[in-house]
Formats: sequence, C-alpha cells, structure tokens
Amino acid sequence: MTAQSVDRRTRGRRLARDWWKSQENRLTSGATRATVPHMKVGLLIAAVLAGVAAWGCGGGSPGEKCGVAPCGGDVVGSWTATSSCIDRATLEKDILTGLKGNCPTVSLDEVTMTPRGTLSMNADMTFTGALDVDATFAIVYPAACITNQSCVIVEQTLQSTVGTNGITAVSCVSNTVPAGSCTCTTELTLDVINTSGTYATSGTMLTFAEAPGGNGPYCVQGSSLHLVGYDSATMTRIISDLVMTKQ
Repeated sequence: MTAQSVDRRTRGRRLARDWWKSQENRLTSGATRATVPHMKVGLLIAAVLAGVAAWGCGGGSPGEKCGVAPCGGDVVGSWTATSSCIDRATLEKDILTGLKGNCPTVSLDEVTMTPRGTLSMNADMTFTGALDVDATFAIVYPAACITNQSCVIVEQTLQSTVGTNGITAVSCVSNTVPAGSCTCTTELTLDVINTSGTYATSGTMLTFAEAPGGNGPYCVQGSSLHLVGYDSATMTRIISDLVMTKQ
C-alpha cells in the first residue's frame, strides 16, 4: 500500500486531532478546567471524519458494516455525491480518545456526515471537482467534566473554534439526563476535492495530482463510484465509504 493510499483517512484523522486539540486548549485555559477535544468528520468525517476522509451516513451504528472492497474500474464520467458511511467505533475512538484521559465518561452522541457536490473525470485524465462533506457530531460532557461552568459558558468558549479546521458552528444545550450534563454539537465542512487538474488510476488506487486529500482506494460498481477509506492500524479494514452516482 503506497503512502498515497492513506491520504483520505490521514487527512480526516488529522482534522479530528486538530479539532480536539483546539477544544481542549480553550476549555482548559483560565482558572477553571473543563475537558473537551477534537474531529474529521472527522469528520468527519472525518473524520470525519475522518479516515476522512472519514465519511458518515447518520454516523453509522456500532458493528454496522460500512463500504465495499476496493475493486478499481472505469472512473470516466460525471459523478454526483449521494451517500456515505463511516465505522462508528473508529469515529468514537478518534474523537473521544483525547477526552477520556480527563473525563472517562464523556460520550459521542448523534453524528451525521452528508456528502455534496460533483466530480467529473475525463478520458484525457483531467478532472474537475466540487466535492465536500457537511458533518455534525454531538458530544455529551457529564457534569463532572465541566465543573463550575454552565452550558452557556462552555458554548461561548467553544465558539472561538468557529472558522478553524472547517468548523462552521458550535452549540451546546443542558440536559436533565444525565443531570447537569451538557451536549455540544459541532458543525463543519470537510473539503474533499475542490479544484481541477489531472488524475491517475493504478489497480484499485485513484489519485489526484492537485487534490491529494481525495487520494485513496476506489471501486466502481455499476453506476456507483465508491471512495473508500482504510483503518490506519491494519490498512485492510474498511472504515469509510463516500458513494457517488454516475449522471
């Protein structure tokens, strides 16, 4: 497996790490300490997102199978993003690992990742892409993790992350169950391929010279193009799949 094959996954996970680092730095600064970290989608999805690129469809469910095996195929044509999926267990690990060191009971709630846009690939090996993933993910912070801070204060603190790492909005609400807990939802847009240039295929690998964030394994099945992401630990387990339909 070449270094290019992990670009989608690595990019999403780096976005996730950057996100939680920024959150943790903001919530742990000052006289009082709260605990909050990252995404990618995730991001994303990566994350997220992740091998995102980490892509997700409603975030996926634990144990839910995501994606198809890379198979290569003819990518020439005009494609429109239609759906995506992500391995939720991997996403939880990516997003919550940094948090659990200080707050073992923090949890990941609802996750959505919705791809949008188009990708045109021509027979002369040129491409034009306008492809993004809109993602949201919610984290539940127990009262013990936000000592002396209301959800209003937590939200105000996290608002400073808007405009970084693709984050477009952050909102927090207080919960009665668990009592005193706070659920904070982050909205972000992951840039996948938004340029023109040249592409190449080799076996089951698809690469974009001007958009390395879109590099990775792929599979064409009928009228569907799957952009697949692998788990970084095994490089064999599929953790994400962005699906495009031929027009």
